[in-house]
Order: sequence, then structure tokens, then C-alpha cells
Amino acid sequence: MHDAARTGDLDPDRLSFTRTLRAARRSTRTQPGFPPLTITAAHEQAITEILAERLGPRRLRSNPRVIKRKMSNWPVKRPEHRDPPKPTKPPTDAITILAA
Repeated sequence: MHDAARTGDLDPDRLSFTRTLRAARRSTRTQPGFPPLTITAAHEQAITEILAERLGPRRLRSNPRVIKRKMSNWPVKRPEHRDPPKPTKPPTDAITILAA
């Protein structure tokens, strides 16, 4: 998956782990034996298959830290927690580091 992301100049989060696993299984299953040329061909075939379908961008999401149980360190879940405000910026833009 890392090789496929580097080959396609992509962030590895844009590639599906499940699709990568299935592509690796298929490519090794179709190449009998383990000579170096066969493994190289299977690896290239898997990378091509992985890069064929990419994941879309992640949606912005957040959840309030509340819990339904009585004995907890977190506040009790109340009606105002049902529809929390949704984030408007991605985490990289919203987080500010104050000190190094």
C-alpha cells in the first residue's frame, strides 16, 4: 500500500486497505511459484489495481465526549448533545500549535 501511494504520489489514506489486501491476494494467486520475476510482476499488477480505485475525501466529523452510564468521569448525555455543531474546517486548519 505504501509503494502504491508513493508510485501514484498520493496520501496512503486515500487508498483502501481492504482493496489492497484483495489485490495482493489476487496477484499472488495468479502467479504460480516464487521466482523473482514473477514476484515483481505480481507486485506491479497489485499496485496498478490498487491505484485504479481511490477513496474519496473524508467528511469532517466530531462527536461530543459524553457517555450514557451512571458511573463515569465524563458528563452525562443530555438533549443538547444530540445535535452537536459540525466542524467547518479540516483538522490541519483548525489546530494551532502554540509552543514547540
